[in-house]
Amino acid sequence: MRNFVQLDQNHNEAIRAEIADRLRYLLSPPPVEDQIQEQEAHVMRLQMMEQETTDPLAARLLRDIISEMEAELKEQVDRLVAERH
Repeated sequence: MRNFVQLDQNHNEAIRAEIADRLRYLLSPPPVEDQIQEQEAHVMRLQMMEQETTDPLAARLLRDIISEMEAELKEQVDRLVAERH
């Protein structure tokens, strides 16, 4: 019976450790690479919207937003490259 209780306790500890690891992963900020990929995808969606819109003002505003986001992306990538070298 003691062995069974010990096995059960070990199993519970393993489960707690797994839950703690997953929570740390979920609560930690995403890696920079993931952020860059998400921002690239966002830029692509905005570019598609810009191409599809028939409103010249909306197209111009989207172009300005896209330009700013592309500049931010370039800065992030440059920083990442500099950190790794």
